[in-house]
Amino acid sequence: MSEELGGLIPLLLVLIFLPGVCVAVTRQAAEGLIGANASMGIRTRHTKASDEAWIAGHSAALPVVKKMWPVGGFGLVAAVAAQVLAGGPTGIGITFLALVFQMVILFRAAAAANRAARSVDGD
Repeated sequence: MSEELGGLIPLLLVLIFLPGVCVAVTRQAAEGLIGANASMGIRTRHTKASDEAWIAGHSAALPVVKKMWPVGGFGLVAAVAAQVLAGGPTGIGITFLALVFQMVILFRAAAAANRAARSVDGD
């Protein structure tokens, strides 16, 4: 059991740190602290079109990106519980599933950012 738990811990850290990084970067971009020419943020043709589009896009994406937190928290609790109760690769599978849900949230955030950025530029 300790081997499986040892393999689970790095994935759980990613599950928790990924929302932290994504929310922080999105918030800073929405506040204009990270510009469109930086190497971070939601970098699409529409969000990089202007500073206004960049800020509008990230402002629209921020509420969506924040939804990564509950997915990470639930995934963490579910993965640890499943690992303790069932053992084997169960906890790792649940963690991967939670990471997939977080990626879906990021894709939805990028779509929201694009919509907001296009409305600013009138595209």
